[in-house]
Amino acid sequence: MSKLRKFLRLTVAILALPCLLALSFYSLEQQGYFKIDHIDVKVRALSSQKNFVSPKVQSLQAQLDVMKGISLWKAPLSQISKTLKSQKWIKEFQISRVWPSGILLDIQTDDIALLVVTNGEDSSVAESTAFKPVTESGEVLEKIDSKVAPNSIITRDTQFLISQKVREGGLNVIKSLPNQGKMTANQVSEIGYDKKEGYWIKLLNSETRVQYGEDQFEIKSARISQVIEYLESRNLKARVIDANLSKKVLVRLQQSP
Repeated sequence: MSKLRKFLRLTVAILALPCLLALSFYSLEQQGYFKIDHIDVKVRALSSQKNFVSPKVQSLQAQLDVMKGISLWKAPLSQISKTLKSQKWIKEFQISRVWPSGILLDIQTDDIALLVVTNGEDSSVAESTAFKPVTESGEVLEKIDSKVAPNSIITRDTQFLISQKVREGGLNVIKSLPNQGKMTANQVSEIGYDKKEGYWIKLLNSETRVQYGEDQFEIKSARISQVIEYLESRNLKARVIDANLSKKVLVRLQQSP
């Protein structure tokens, strides 16, 4: 009989525990213990693009402030996800509940690969300092001022805005640039496109114009990099490097003064 009583008591305790927990959580919920009071945003971006990203993060946080005061149990994560997906500067993200009263957003930015110089019509942005950033994924972002523009390659060619095909080709040229040596993206000042000759770039320090053509960008970047190292080893300066040829590179040297 004593064993039966023990069994019944244990059963009652086991059944009562979830009820007690539910009542406790309900009581805390009614007291506002789980109301969202902070939304933290962790952003992973290149150090050279933090000034560009900073105002966008502030704007995003202002949009999400409407979530504060809502119970974390009822937080509309799908709505937050929809807001983040609408931000073209965001490449990927994760949303986490942080108990008892917070939300954490982990954001990876879509880095800016290109800045398109535009005019300042119908804008408070001055004409000489207006850019439209293009992300590595090919997204065209809203116009920005040079004060917050990231350190990126520029183009004055509006075809990069109008034509997705031209834009994607230009991004492929930039992606083909080596990570080391004399032909990294940091050493390229400008990119452009010509219907007859294809893509071209200008090197930052030497103002050398490099012709890429329309295809085989990675192979051509490797060849051009070798040519530039060869020229520098002999203290020669190129005016034009034309890689738009079959299996060779044509170099036009700068004339000595």
